[in-house]
Amino acid sequence: MALVLGAGKMGIAIAHDLMKSGVEARICDIKAAHFPNFFFLDARNDEDVLREMKGEDVVISALPYDFNLHLAKLAIKAKTNFIDLGGNSYIVEKELQLHEEARKKGVTIIPDCGLAPGMTNIVAYHLWREGERNIHIRVGGLPQHPCGPLFYALFFSIHGLINEYLEDAIIVRNGKVCKVASLTGIEEIKFENFPPLEAFYTHGGTSTLPKTLEGVKELDYKTIRYKGHAEKIMLLKQLGFFDEEAREFTERILEKALPKDEKDVVLARIYGKDAAFELIDYHDGVFSAMQRTTGFSTAIIARMVADGETRAGAYPPELAVDGEKFMEEARKRGIVWRAI
Repeated sequence: MALVLGAGKMGIAIAHDLMKSGVEARICDIKAAHFPNFFFLDARNDEDVLREMKGEDVVISALPYDFNLHLAKLAIKAKTNFIDLGGNSYIVEKELQLHEEARKKGVTIIPDCGLAPGMTNIVAYHLWREGERNIHIRVGGLPQHPCGPLFYALFFSIHGLINEYLEDAIIVRNGKVCKVASLTGIEEIKFENFPPLEAFYTHGGTSTLPKTLEGVKELDYKTIRYKGHAEKIMLLKQLGFFDEEAREFTERILEKALPKDEKDVVLARIYGKDAAFELIDYHDGVFSAMQRTTGFSTAIIARMVADGETRAGAYPPELAVDGEKFMEEARKRGIVWRAI
């Protein structure tokens, strides 16, 4: 049995995939959602959350990253396995510090179970095990037809998106972990049948990899967008629209202004000196590419946890699950990384 906290786009995709694969799943939120086994729950109410967590094989947070550390602690208290979508490296680090407490209670905690970080961690870890010591990760969810002044549409939480743009990116350069400003390092990147795109540093994409990939010399993550996007976001940042007192207002405006129903595509490339893998995934007519690559991948990990295929303790995804089995399950869903 599984409990999904949050009935937004990602939560719905996670619950759908779990139920399709034979897992009994419930989903909850403070807002109504038309989905089987939905019920109302306020994730800020510890007593109610603890009650619902108890007895579940796995609890999945599809809520904004701010909730995840506290929810992980509640899951340990409830003696229930817990995974989430991650998105903020500093919160993920604190979750992993719960390792001994989780191990003693016999539960598994896995943050960063979505696309990036998440599936990209597993691919990067594979390259590292094959001997690559220079690894570059490029990922973006884009409207198939660019629109509006930002050439973008909203495919996941605006709060998480803005966090990626504001926090410094964590990379490895010349064997040393360092920080660089997000929205910098703009480079041109090309995918077949797409116009020239841009990629730039953002926060969260490398997450646990600087520690996991021992001996890596170069490691970085850049977000892919249509050309001109980073410049416009940087202008908003410089004008103070993302300052602490203005951020919530700006997020509300962008959430209303950005298109939400555009069909999307996820583009991803992970490469080293001697090997490279690429993913191009489209809206399938029901679920967006972002729902598929984020939600379905999270559901795969949730199923592995529920089936007892993971160890007790707190681990990043690249160390928590069997990478080959994960990729096999992704292929069954039409999510295919190809060597290039």
